[in-house]
Amino acid sequence: MTDDRPAECPGPDPGRPLNVLGWPGFSSENGNPYTRLLYEGMEAEANVEVDGFARFEPLRQRYDVWHVHWPEDFLSYPSPTAAYFYVMAELLLFAWARLCGTKLVWTVHDLGPHESYHPRLERLFWLLFLPMVDGIISLSETARDEACERFPVLRSVPSAVVPHGHYRTAYPAPVPKAEARRRFNLDPEAPVALFVGRIRPYKNVVPLIQTFRQWESPEARLVVAGNPVSDDLAERIRGAAERDPRVCTDLRFIEEETMPALIATADLVVLPYETIMHSGSALLALSFDRPVLVPDRGAMTELQERVGPGWMRTYTGELTPPVLAEGMRWARTTDRAGRAPVEDLDWSRLARQTVALYRRALTAHD
Repeated sequence: MTDDRPAECPGPDPGRPLNVLGWPGFSSENGNPYTRLLYEGMEAEANVEVDGFARFEPLRQRYDVWHVHWPEDFLSYPSPTAAYFYVMAELLLFAWARLCGTKLVWTVHDLGPHESYHPRLERLFWLLFLPMVDGIISLSETARDEACERFPVLRSVPSAVVPHGHYRTAYPAPVPKAEARRRFNLDPEAPVALFVGRIRPYKNVVPLIQTFRQWESPEARLVVAGNPVSDDLAERIRGAAERDPRVCTDLRFIEEETMPALIATADLVVLPYETIMHSGSALLALSFDRPVLVPDRGAMTELQERVGPGWMRTYTGELTPPVLAEGMRWARTTDRAGRAPVEDLDWSRLARQTVALYRRALTAHD
């Protein structure tokens, strides 16, 4: 392996484990355990040591691989000053790390920020970020194809499809449905639809409530649980929900110990996103053996093929009252196994696939 690092950059000790910097690290601001489960799987299954990102970590230590998730998130900051500062800071850190011999691996969760407030900055970000990427991981074949079509420079770097893992080991044990309904004061026989997860504008929670209100089913209930990204969005959700007593809202971060009972209340998890490529909320629902209704967009059909049409139902166009009603009927009457088939999404397996991509990226241009 040719070593063309500048002399001032610290190099690795021979024979030590693969040294990885993960960003986000073992915990993330939104509470998603995805990165923690992946890194723990790598440390358990392979000769790998993972450090969670700290502000100056790339300046203190040289890593073999810097694995980044959602690097485009700073583009979602409404403040131009904050967005420009953080985007420039991360790009400088990426450039320094690569100058010191670190390979940059990007997991392509999305092809752009969820809310894009700064189109000029976004163009500059992709212009400077993409040439620094040494390897990509995609959660689906669909996303890899779309990423390479939108960003042709990625066709020249090693890539791998490593699906999103399940969440069965990340939360407390499941709760029986009857017990969960008692905890949340829901009728044991009522048809209950649930939206769960971080609430952002593109996830269409207000339109979901409006659609549900048009569904003439007095016994049906809609539960909306999650933390909105802004006070304005929270107020709009409350305003839509308060007009219908069948809608229950819990607009806050949902703690791990609450999640199993919350999901157990549902007959159907509804995720009516305006744009979608992958969905951790869909995997969360499937991990607790709840059927899911999603739009036929992004990689949702690919996930449906993996788990089967008895566990995921897709629809085209907008969510309408008949689509919602038929989705509930499907959820409550379909004969399906007691557990969703997500065993092949085990984190140890996915960790080994991830490390294999690291090693390809480390040797790709030597």
